[in-house]
Amino acid sequence: MVKMRFAVSLPGGPYKTENLRLSKQLGCTDVIGSGPRAFHSLYGDARNVEDSEIWAFGDLIRMKRRVEDIGLRLDVFEDGPNIEKIIYNLPGSEEQMENFCKSLENLGAAGIRTIKPQHMPPGWNQIMTTSAFKPTRGGATSRAFDYELAKNAPLTAYGHVSEDQMWNNLGLFLKGVLPTAEAAGVRISLHPDDSPISPLEGFARILRSVEAFDRMLAIYPSPNIGLNFCQGCFAEMGVDVPAAIRHFGKKQKIFFAHFRNVKGSVHEPGGFQEVFHDDPSGRVDMFEAMKAYYEVGFEGPMRPDHAPAVEGDKRYGGHLGYHMLGKILAFGYMKGLTESIEKTG
Repeated sequence: MVKMRFAVSLPGGPYKTENLRLSKQLGCTDVIGSGPRAFHSLYGDARNVEDSEIWAFGDLIRMKRRVEDIGLRLDVFEDGPNIEKIIYNLPGSEEQMENFCKSLENLGAAGIRTIKPQHMPPGWNQIMTTSAFKPTRGGATSRAFDYELAKNAPLTAYGHVSEDQMWNNLGLFLKGVLPTAEAAGVRISLHPDDSPISPLEGFARILRSVEAFDRMLAIYPSPNIGLNFCQGCFAEMGVDVPAAIRHFGKKQKIFFAHFRNVKGSVHEPGGFQEVFHDDPSGRVDMFEAMKAYYEVGFEGPMRPDHAPAVEGDKRYGGHLGYHMLGKILAFGYMKGLTESIEKTG
């Protein structure tokens, strides 16, 4: 039976020494990495890193060594060099494509095997939430989203971006970078749009269903294109999450996973709210979801993703759901699920 690989995202970023030690102490095997800016910020030295569209080999090696020195594994990055000009077909898109390919070559040379580029619209993390502190069990607070409150959000400077435009630009990106990704041994992993409903701020949100991901995978059939399977987002869609895990997992298309639970969906009155991983009001049968990962032989890392803020917790850097105590509670629950599955066969 496959042994599940776990990671946690903790306040302050993945490369802080205390976070690496705590991750190891909790029983994690992996770190889900962030790019060079997060690494340089440890030393107060993030100059120009955010402006660079090429991730340097030297930075990648140092990040990998820092993680491995603690006894953890780093072969997945949860962000990527900027692809905004490509996704929105802006001047400079060809140069950006070349730079992304150079980054892929550096990632492969450094032994980084999976990367999740950011395809979602600029400012997406602001419109993904309509309530930042909605009460849940025992007065804990969590993120919620109600499309009725967000559907009339003003347009951004990009104006209207249609479904056809988004699919065309995503296709150009995949066809442009995947030959290099294949040669470098690096896999491109795409995350669902969050929240998975369209349009928002004039942008078509195209990766919002199981069928949409099937269409994306058909653009360029390659073992190097797959999913960052965020089961919270698939729950937000209203789909059967264990069935979706089996659907993509049997095709070996789940490269790494976010283990999350919500109640409601984007299509229901009032929308959805993130809840505790073990909350029976959530729409996901979390035991069956974990079983499904085992059934399909999932071998990538998994992290708890978002968790409610519990008493004594603090919000991290404006990012909802990234709370220390809530995340550790979620991690313990996940460890318990895996032990019960492994011991009962």
